[in-house]
Order: sequence, then structure tokens, then C-alpha cells
Amino acid sequence: MEKSKESRLKFGVLLFGVFAISFGVLTFEISLTRILSVMFSYHYTFLAVSVALFGLSLGGVLTQVFSWRTSLDKIFSRLAFLCLILSFAFSFFTFATATMQGLDLIGSIFVMFFPFLIAGVFLTAIYKIFVTSSSVVYFADLLGAAIGALAVVFLLNLIGAIREVFLLSIFISIASLFFALASKRKTATVVAIVGIILTAFFFQYSTYSNLFEIRPRSDQGKELENILADQSLGAKIIDSRWSAFGRTDLVELETDPHSKIIFVDGGAGTGMFHFDGDFNDSNTEVPSLKNSTQYFPYYFVNRGNSLVIGPGGGIDVLTSLIGGMNHTTAVEVNPDIVDIVKDYSNYNGGIYTNYNNVHVFVDEGRSFVKRSTQKFDIIMLDIPITKTPQGTIGYALAENYLFTTNSFIDFLDHLNDDGFLAVVAHERTEIYKLVATALKALEGSSAKEILEHVVVVEGGGHTGLPVFILKKTPFTDRQTSLIYAKSNELGFMPVYIPRVSSTHLDEFLKALADGTASIDAAYSRAPFDISAPSDDNPFFYKFEKGIPLTLLQLLIGTIVANAVIAGLYIITWARRLYLASNKELHSLASKFSLFRPYYFASLGLGFMLIEIPLVQRFILFLGHPTLAIAAVLFSLLLAGGLGSFYSTRWNNRKLYDAFKVSLFIGIMVILYMFSLPSIFNVFLSFDSVFRFLSAFALVLPLGFLMGIPFPTGLRFIRKELENEVAWMWCINGAFSVLGAVLALVVAMYFSFSTALLFGGLIYVGIFLIGRTWSKGQIEVEELEEAKLREEKGWEKVRKKEQRKRWKEERWKRRNY
Repeated sequence: MEKSKESRLKFGVLLFGVFAISFGVLTFEISLTRILSVMFSYHYTFLAVSVALFGLSLGGVLTQVFSWRTSLDKIFSRLAFLCLILSFAFSFFTFATATMQGLDLIGSIFVMFFPFLIAGVFLTAIYKIFVTSSSVVYFADLLGAAIGALAVVFLLNLIGAIREVFLLSIFISIASLFFALASKRKTATVVAIVGIILTAFFFQYSTYSNLFEIRPRSDQGKELENILADQSLGAKIIDSRWSAFGRTDLVELETDPHSKIIFVDGGAGTGMFHFDGDFNDSNTEVPSLKNSTQYFPYYFVNRGNSLVIGPGGGIDVLTSLIGGMNHTTAVEVNPDIVDIVKDYSNYNGGIYTNYNNVHVFVDEGRSFVKRSTQKFDIIMLDIPITKTPQGTIGYALAENYLFTTNSFIDFLDHLNDDGFLAVVAHERTEIYKLVATALKALEGSSAKEILEHVVVVEGGGHTGLPVFILKKTPFTDRQTSLIYAKSNELGFMPVYIPRVSSTHLDEFLKALADGTASIDAAYSRAPFDISAPSDDNPFFYKFEKGIPLTLLQLLIGTIVANAVIAGLYIITWARRLYLASNKELHSLASKFSLFRPYYFASLGLGFMLIEIPLVQRFILFLGHPTLAIAAVLFSLLLAGGLGSFYSTRWNNRKLYDAFKVSLFIGIMVILYMFSLPSIFNVFLSFDSVFRFLSAFALVLPLGFLMGIPFPTGLRFIRKELENEVAWMWCINGAFSVLGAVLALVVAMYFSFSTALLFGGLIYVGIFLIGRTWSKGQIEVEELEEAKLREEKGWEKVRKKEQRKRWKEERWKRRNY
């Protein structure tokens, strides 16, 4: 009885350890995306996911180096030390990455790779040793990851990315102590206690020290780093805040006391002007706003309601107030920016707090618009600077849904008849893409008719930002005359104004309006991508034609890496067959099957091809990118854990049922493709809590089914093939990396729906190929059983004849 109780206690410690490691890995992975987004260009942050998956998968290969054929106490002692090493790896490698200024992107990724490698060794070892309990272990694994997906949002908002990593170290050290106590080894227990004390000290020290402060790398062209490096400006950070959205810094300049700048992750700078309530105070920057392109639309708009999406530091709200709008609604997705502007109300005149006709909401702009029933006279947007210094070939994976054909339709639906949609861009390339988006959104009319709704004016000099104006109804002759006259008065350049002749007008836009050029022909001739983005392909910042070079290189790299892993697996089997004796050769050869690596590779590939498009789909529905990621991951992983736990009821004869589950997953994914948009439209007007619960309910059945095939497949790996568990873990993780990259490639080249469809078809492929394989496998097993019965039958006959001969010999000896 005591032994049974002790075994249950150790198994509980094992499940807690798996939960803790999985919780820590996912939380660290998401925190790493925030850290890398500060240090490097934003669109490299998705590499954190690839680093995590590759580290976990290669940990499966490294597990083969160690022998786990030992006592359970010694195994728990090893797991305790692995946990302790991982806890220090989280803190040490994060500290090294943050403080070593000479470390480039590749170096940082290489350094951050090691914690995931250690975690991969830990998890693979447990799956390898406790393969018969893989469903319960997988449940604890997914449950830890699911809780981590939610917890990371609260932890980032509460303590920031760096302190969160140190807190994770304490948590993993506690798991190490549990393993040490279960192992009954004093040395392991003492070391684990020391580890907890040290990690707690580092966490406390990080609270009072700026030693762990992350700075953008100097070679990334980040605005914040460039301003801080320019000593003539006298720039310094006076406020810095972490959240799930990123790190937000407020910078003041000694040379310009009348403005401050807010940066998000070292880029996307937005200004905050000194304002005392006097719009005509010449000692401030406020009066100069009337000479800016962002104010230009207010000269011609009705003085009713304005909607400002992405107001940042409040300049766009200030512009609306100067323009005399009766009511201004501002929607900002980053809560830290709103809090900073409110906290510095004495400096900015309380533009977010002191005006009754200004209403500020923390929300994703497009989601807010879709839920709103209000009509506006002007909707104003500034294109955020999230690109790198690569110019027009740069792109960001931080795409939003503000600049798509679907968003233009939504914006126009929320405008009054004479209302404007105004977008302030940075260069002509963005203007061309905005025009292409308008042509696609209003298709059904000719390009000439659509361009009757469009005005583009560019500021004077090299620093002038062009403004794109899309009117709900065509511009009248009187309006175009006023616009042309006002642009000349302000020294602006008219890029395109309907029915106005000027040498400054853009030749391409004139040709589109005259009918002498088509957007399709322009797209084929243009050196950059000006195709109209949609909600299903929302890559506005993708100006490079085809697949972006960075993504293409990563795709090729992951394909090569997966080929190497598959080659090593086959070589390992070839070596085992070569070293086998003649007696073992036939038995070992019969156990080799390419279906096993295909099965686990398809699970990894298909899972990511479904997960990433689902996250994108739910961003618009939930209204916040971080919330969408947390909600989808939490729902998928928690439901997957429940599905894994449920699969423990299946016995060893039901492998074919796992293939049926794959078929149901494929069918459900295809149904999601067509039904989710309609479902979102029905529930979009409800509050955020209801939408979150709806998202959970929608993802739950799919996640439940997706949690069944992996542990079921592990259980069907024969016990004598002990190395197969680690290999299948490795192959599954490696192809998960490929799936993550491939999902982005397919989404960019086609759409997220296509990526989702591919994921569903992969699961259908598992069913079709698995059904064929299982039939052949059953036939082989039946033949082996028949042969065994036949051999047993002949053995019985032989023994019977032998006993008969013995009786005859005894009879002869007795008679003799």
C-alpha cells in the first residue's frame, strides 16, 4: 500500500514538472518575441517561435546520448538537475542577450536556443520513459502551455518581459525541488534549494537595478537608438513601460522643450506636443499643425464627428480639435500610450482628459469600427512606421486590418455622405497601394469613376508626408477647385486631384483616371508589390514582389534542416539493420516503417498551418492581437490536453480511430473556413468577455480533436523501439517549425484561408494514408499471428511425438 501511494506521489510530481516546464517554455517564448522586437526589427520576432520549436525538437535527438535505463530515483534526480539548469538558462541567456551590445541577430538567436534545447531534452526523456502514460503526460504538457498562454499577458502587463523571465526561473527551480525530494537524494535537494534562493535573489535585484535594461541594437535603424545616439539633441528616456503590447518609451529632447516622442519597441515614433489650451500660442508647435498634410482634409470637411484611429501621442486629436470638430473619437490599440498621455496631462493640456468632446478608447481600430453604429464626417489614420530601413522592399509581420479592401468598405459604411477617409502616408509607394486598395474595394465601377472619389496631396519639401483622401461621394468641381487652390496656398504639391490639370500630377494616377493604363498592367510593370491587401491577405507592408527574401531564406533553411533530421533518422535505422545479427535482422526490418515519421511530421505541419491562420482570424473578432494569440493558444492547448486525456480510454487496438479523428479535424477546419466570417459578424457587437468566451467555444471542439492523434501515436510505438519516441518527438517539432514558416509563405502568396485549407488537407491525408497503412499492418500482424499459431501447433505435434518415443523406449527397457 505504501509503495502504491509513493508511486502515485512520484507520478504527481512528474506531471507537475511537465506542467511547469511547458508553462515556462511557452511563456518564455512569447516574452522572447517582445524582447527581440525591442532589440531588432519587428518582423524578426517570429523567429522566436522557430527557435523554440527547433530547440525542443533537437532536444529529442540529444536525449539519445543519455541512457535512461536506471532506477526511478536516479531518473528523478536527473530531471531535478535538468530543471535547475533550465531555470538558470532562462535568466542567464536573457541577461547575456540584453547586455551584450555586440551581439547581432544570429548571435542572439543562437544564445536563446539553449534554454529550449534543455527543455526539449527534459520533455523528450519523460515521453520516452513514460510512453505508456503519454496521454496523461501530454495532457499536463498542453495544460501548462495553455495556462502559460494566458498568464504571459498578465505577467507582461504587470512586471515586464525581463522580470517575468526571472520569475519563471524561480518557478522552474521549485519544480526542480519537487523532483529532488521525490528522488530521495540529499545532494539534489540541497542544490535545488540553493537554486531557488539564487533565482529569487536575481528576481529581486532586477527590480531595483537597470542593469537588465534592453536597448535597441545600433545596426537596426531604430528611431529611438538613433535619437539617443545623437548627442546634439540631448535626448533621454523619462518614462518606460512594459506590457503585452511591447515596451513603450517616452523621450524628451533638450533642444525641443515643446514636444516629446513616444516610441513602441524603439520604433513607430509618435509625437506629443506641449499644449496649454491656446491653439494660437506661437511659442509651441501647435499652430504649425495647420500647415501639415494631416490637417489638410479638415479645411474641407463638415464640422461634425471625427474618428481618429491610432492617435498615439495625441497630435491627431489635437489636429481634430483645431479643425473645430464637434466630437472626436480616438481609438488607440496600445494602452500604455493612452496612459502616458493621460499621466502627462499637465504637459499636453489634457487632450485625453480635459475635453468633453474627446472620447478615447483602447481597442483595435477596425474592430471598433465594425462594432460601432455611429457615422463620422472624417476618419483619420496615420500609417504607422513599423518597417525597417529597407525602404520599399521592407515588410512587417506585425500586419493589422486597417489597410485592406475590407477595411475600406467598413470605413466608407461609417461615413456620412460627404465624409472623408484620410490616410497620412510616408511615400508615394504607399499611396499607390492605397489607390489599388480603393479600386479593389469599390470594384464594379471603372477606375476613372472611382478616382473621382480620390485626392492625393503631398507636403512641400523632402519631408512632406502625402495624404490620401477617399470621399464617400465623388468630389464636385467646386471642391476640387478649392482643394487645388488651398494646396497651392500652403505650398503643397497636388499629386492627384480629379479634373485638374497640373504638371505636378502623378503620371500613373492620371493614366489610371484617363483610362490609358490599368491597375493590372501597372502591377506587372511596377518594381514593387502594389496589389491590394484583403482581410485574408492583410500584408500592406509587403512591397517586395513574391515571397520576401528573409522569409524565403528561412523556408529554405527549415526545409534543409528537416531533410537533415529525416536523413539522420534513416541512417540510424540503416546502422541498426547493418549491426543486427542474422537472427534479429528479419524481426528488426519488419518494425521499420516510413509511416511513423510521416504521421508525426504531418501532425506538426498540419497543427501550425491551422493555428497561425486561426490566430489571424480572431484578431479582428477579439479586437487586440495579443488577446487573440492568448485566446486561441489557450483554447487550442487546453482543449488539446482534454482530448489527450480522453484518449487514454482507447486500447491498443484502436489506432484506426486516431485516423478517423484526423478526418474529422480536416472536415471541421474546412467548415471553419466558410462559417467563421458569418459567426464573427453575428457576435461582433457583443462585449469583449462574451467574444472571448465565444472564441473559446469555437476553438474548443477543434482543439479537443487535435489533442488526440499525437499521444495516441506515441502509445502505438512498440516498447522495444525505445528510440522511436525521441525521434518522433524530434520530427514532430522540426516539421512544426516548417509549418509555422510555410503558413506565412502561403498566406503571403495566396491567403490565410489557403493556409488553413492546406492544414485541413494534411489531416485528411493522415486519414487516407493511415487507413491504407493500417490495413496492411493488420494483415501483417494476422500473418505473423497465424505463423506463430502454426509454429505452436507444430511444436505441440513434435512434443507429442517425442513423448510417444520416450514411452516406447521406457517400455522396451522394462521388457528387456
